[in-house]
Amino acid sequence: MRPDVADFYDGLLFDAYRLLGAHPAGPGRGWLFTVWAPHARRVQVLGDWNGWDLYHAAELAFCEDGLWRGRVPEARSGQLYKYNLQGPDGRWHLRPDPYAFDAEPLPGTASRLFRPQADFTAPARRGVGPDDPIRIYEMHATSWRRHWDGRYYTGSELARDLVPYLQAHAFTHVELMPLAEYPFDGSWGYQGCGYFCPTRRLGGFAGLTALVEALHRAGIGVLMDFVPVHFAADEGRLARFDGAPLYESGPSDWGSLNFDLSCGPVRSFLLSSAAFWLQVCGCDGLRVDAIGNALYHCGNGWQAAEFFKTLTAGLHARFPGVMLVAEDTAGAMNATATTRDGGLGFDYVWDIGWTRGTLAYLAAPFDRRPQMFDRWLSVLEMPPHTRGMNALSHDDNAPGTGAIYEQLFGSEEQKLAQLRLLLLLQAARPGKTLLFSGTEFAQPHAFHPGREPDWAAAAAAPRRDLDAFCAALNRFAGDHPALFCGEYRPGALCRAGQDAGCGVFGFVRRGEGETLLCAFNTGAGTVSGFSFVVGGSGQALPRFAAGPLGDAPVPVREGRVRLDLPGLSGGIWEIRGTP
Repeated sequence: MRPDVADFYDGLLFDAYRLLGAHPAGPGRGWLFTVWAPHARRVQVLGDWNGWDLYHAAELAFCEDGLWRGRVPEARSGQLYKYNLQGPDGRWHLRPDPYAFDAEPLPGTASRLFRPQADFTAPARRGVGPDDPIRIYEMHATSWRRHWDGRYYTGSELARDLVPYLQAHAFTHVELMPLAEYPFDGSWGYQGCGYFCPTRRLGGFAGLTALVEALHRAGIGVLMDFVPVHFAADEGRLARFDGAPLYESGPSDWGSLNFDLSCGPVRSFLLSSAAFWLQVCGCDGLRVDAIGNALYHCGNGWQAAEFFKTLTAGLHARFPGVMLVAEDTAGAMNATATTRDGGLGFDYVWDIGWTRGTLAYLAAPFDRRPQMFDRWLSVLEMPPHTRGMNALSHDDNAPGTGAIYEQLFGSEEQKLAQLRLLLLLQAARPGKTLLFSGTEFAQPHAFHPGREPDWAAAAAAPRRDLDAFCAALNRFAGDHPALFCGEYRPGALCRAGQDAGCGVFGFVRRGEGETLLCAFNTGAGTVSGFSFVVGGSGQALPRFAAGPLGDAPVPVREGRVRLDLPGLSGGIWEIRGTP
């Protein structure tokens, strides 16, 4: 058996899209087709070249390596096709190609003969590491902008608006919710059906390439949400592909089907899909969805852990500098520890504990916050040996919870003030930052994939001011190494003072010879002369403010600085003087 075929069956192949699927056979020789269908009795392929005539479909041969293969001399690039598989019960099933690079526009389900115009060599990666500033804008690419009549923007059309927006807001990366083809327009894209097929909503491979290249020219890194845990249960696609369960291990909690991560060819399918988005489509990293669900809620959790270790180790070896981010809804795994130390090997993990704890605290009435204060601050510091990401994501803006702005307690003015505090805390706390689209201007309603962010609301004066605040904060955070250098080392955050009764707390960040005091008042009333321990003597120079804090230097005496903090305000002061 060929080495690549052996790796395919062992679940170790990262380029199965070369081995399987449809590929040109050579000038004038048509196309070669290869499919994995172990339960099938017979496999045929038909399409535009034969007028979709089932009685004259081309037969594929079952080969000694367990794959079905065949050549169709009449097939031409751009034509639609499907496999016709006779299942173990004798029934026939028309299915698209799991390894197809292009697809028929929805609601059609056929695959299209297409070879990406790429040489299958890895592009240069953007070098980003734990000591680099990383500020990610998360968005749903197919709904961020729409034409007036509801039509989707192509990738190049989206780039014209998106690139200057990201630059104006000083984001270093954009994270795009799933770009792989998915069947239901009303979904977020997390129940996919085309794992090597950029969605036609953006213009397929050409549209995605135009978008990624425009972002790279602007110096913006591109991350994509990758979904290796479950897939769409729609009939006529991956489900019961060859007439029996093949890719699936059973139903998921979301009405989809869980991938069978105990099966070698399924693991190779997913490993190769991940590599495809990096190598062929030019993405700089992946945010891997539903890690906790796979580990703790599926029947083959230990096999899922081994799969994720293989995924991270293989991608890091093949694509130096790639960024791999885990979504950990369980909050208990060792996602960012190295595989040598028994971890999963991701570069970063969403710190769900911090996100949930902070939003719950800011949603509470002011008179209830003193009882919640100490417990909330317990999630302020990064868990040991964890490279966390302070994510305010689409999950925190979902229909069940409402937009972050909606969740915050108080009047409109108080909500906006607290959102400023939240963004300031996100930037000041150790950990990379991620912000879902619309949060930068206090999106007034939950995310819905069928509509754009509320750009009309963003134009109103209070939200326009918040938007400007967010952009200025991103620029400030990128200019101050104390906020990103060494943030994952022990002692990166030193508490400087706290008081549950008034809701005030502060901490010190140090890095590259810079010392910053970050102070917050989460209560409604003004607190005067609150003492923070910063060490040494000298001055505290105001550098960034969320609220009316003034711009006068404050003396540091006997290692302490006393600040007046109006209600729902915060700021960052640079400590200058003798340590």
